Amino acid sequence: MRLQDAHRRDAAAPAETDGFPGWLVVAGGFLVLMVGFGAIYSYAAFAEQIAASFAAPRGSVTMVYALSGGACFFVSALSGRLADRIGPRVPAMLGMGLVGLGLMVAATARSLAEVMAGYGLLIGLGTGFAYVPAMAAVQGWFSTHRGLASGVAASGIGVGTALVPAAADAMLAIGDWRGAFVVFGAAAVLVGGAGALLLRRPPGRIHALALEETPPARPWASRRFALAYAGTLLVSVPATLPQALLVGTARDLGIEWHEAVSLLGLIGLGTIAGRFLLAALADGLGRRPTFLGCCAGMAGSMAVWALAEGMAALQAFALAFGALQGGFVALLPAFTADSFGRRALGGVIGLIYTGRGVALLVAPPLVAAAQAAIEGPLPIALVALAGLAGAGLLAAVRDAPR
Repeated sequence: MRLQDAHRRDAAAPAETDGFPGWLVVAGGFLVLMVGFGAIYSYAAFAEQIAASFAAPRGSVTMVYALSGGACFFVSALSGRLADRIGPRVPAMLGMGLVGLGLMVAATARSLAEVMAGYGLLIGLGTGFAYVPAMAAVQGWFSTHRGLASGVAASGIGVGTALVPAAADAMLAIGDWRGAFVVFGAAAVLVGGAGALLLRRPPGRIHALALEETPPARPWASRRFALAYAGTLLVSVPATLPQALLVGTARDLGIEWHEAVSLLGLIGLGTIAGRFLLAALADGLGRRPTFLGCCAGMAGSMAVWALAEGMAALQAFALAFGALQGGFVALLPAFTADSFGRRALGGVIGLIYTGRGVALLVAPPLVAAAQAAIEGPLPIALVALAGLAGAGLLAAVRDAPR
């Protein structure tokens, strides 16, 4: 009876979703994601210099990127549940502090192991403490325009990635990678901390309405969750690789370092377009089919990378992949909210994202080893097949009952 009364009061109350306060939360999410993932993805721009500093092979340097990405998504299982209990602001502030600390530790590293501890572990944990709380908060503040809001917040990842080549060139022109990490660390604390302060819980009305979308008491024990988890893990295999390995592919084709690194900027530009355009279209065309199209298209685009013989093909791949990956990343939280409801959404998203962590931790080193052992397009072709299988599993996930 009390729940029915609450619903009647909410129906008569002014709408609190899709309004100006929610867009402030979107701005906060944009900033913390720009800082966190900008730090993670900027590593590829400095990988060659770091490898030379420690006389390390490419495969071991790739492990730093895999560790940072894996740590980000593994800790999401904790940060999502924490945000459900205390709100998104405190976890995000802690995360931005860890990102800054990780950059400072890496800047003073005396061995590759210390770089892994700072750049790999601390930056990954910091980004993970901010990512899921921010994205879960955005889902709760929006209903009609959930896809667009999610896309705008997630476009911070694309902006961070697009800034990598220019920032790397500027920093390396006046110093080395160590000095660049010190500057980036200070900026991470200031900019990321400002973004974290903008985050806050959805209004109380959302929590009442979310009871109408209640999933099973333990969604992670359901068949729907198993399909979503396995599908996300497999789709994340192609989603993780270009930022780690595309620069190396370009270098193997004889492309100069500056041109090779510019591919990261093209991926970033593509993700910005994908997150804005595809996420906005998803609210009108349907979030589910748009999301599944991004998953399948991203896997299929691997064929362009596998068969590329020059810079033009790699540039075309970078833009197309970036747009599709942008749609995937932007719409995955919305897809999860649509599939499981908004009750305890941070915890559900956090658990789903550990599948992305598995892919990030395992796929780049394994594919790098496979490329070293097997010439030709076969390793990337297998990655494409894994992604298509994941898209099929996600297609079997049905929306939450209302």
